[in-house]
Amino acid sequence: MKALVSQWSLILLCFSFAVALGGGIFEHSVLMPIWSKSPPSSFSITQTGSGVPLQRFWIPVHIAITVFIILSLVITWGHATVRRFLLIALVSYIVMRVWSALFFIPEMLAFQKVPVDSPPSAELLTRVSKWTFWSWFREPLDVVSFLFSLLALQEWRSALP
Repeated sequence: MKALVSQWSLILLCFSFAVALGGGIFEHSVLMPIWSKSPPSSFSITQTGSGVPLQRFWIPVHIAITVFIILSLVITWGHATVRRFLLIALVSYIVMRVWSALFFIPEMLAFQKVPVDSPPSAELLTRVSKWTFWSWFREPLDVVSFLFSLLALQEWRSALP
């Protein structure tokens, strides 16, 4: 039973990281070019109530990742290699989440409050440019988390009798 729960916890963790990675790629390739094109008028796609409800996607994804990484670590703790891979995935994920909490989320929430019919400003364009530039460096952290969760799953499965 423990082996089955461990395996499914790792599978669901990998799936959750894959969804996060896919969501990040979608945001970078589809949404970010639209909302950053000519702020603040282009912010309409991110406005609360009329834009894309990003929180409805990201909150459940991050809850799933948190639950499955904790469960996977607890249940596979005795397997040193799996534990090491999961801890690497966790550290990468924590770095990305802390960075997001300190910079990306507050800025996005501030962008969502800017009236779309207000005039553009140099300060706003600088903030948007900074946000879009640094955002590209979050995806590699998601890739690291995803790959190390896959390695943990592969190691777990290879250790099964």
